[in-house]
Amino acid sequence: MKPQTLTLWCCVWLSYAAMLTACLDFSAALPPSPSPFPTLPRLPSVTPVTPQPTRSPVTIILGPSATPTSTTAQFIGRAATEANVRSGPGTSFPIVTVVPVNTEVLLEGQRANWYVVRLPDGQTGWMSATVLEVAPEIAAKVPIATP
Repeated sequence: MKPQTLTLWCCVWLSYAAMLTACLDFSAALPPSPSPFPTLPRLPSVTPVTPQPTRSPVTIILGPSATPTSTTAQFIGRAATEANVRSGPGTSFPIVTVVPVNTEVLLEGQRANWYVVRLPDGQTGWMSATVLEVAPEIAAKVPIATP
């Protein structure tokens, strides 16, 4: 090949390269250059919320009881006079307290001529039947007290 032809080929080749360079953006074709710091994708911002327990509604269904509940009958007596309440069924037992006339007492038991009574303040003791007014139908229903 002649040197002139070679020079011609070089000129043609350089002109094609110059045209290609003008038409193309080589930086877009190149892979991205690495950064010294890693790039993380942005995460969506979240406002922290403290979870609260939720109360679910409760339905209580009451049906008939398998065993009927017994109601305890209350037997009431009234002090006919100011009277002693003793620690046992007899005048030989110490006096616990004294109740005024017309004080209502709950009759919890009886033995001989004495009643086990519960006073309005919750104290218990024994009172003689002679100082109490008790209806005969109530006196017949008061249970026998065990010693």
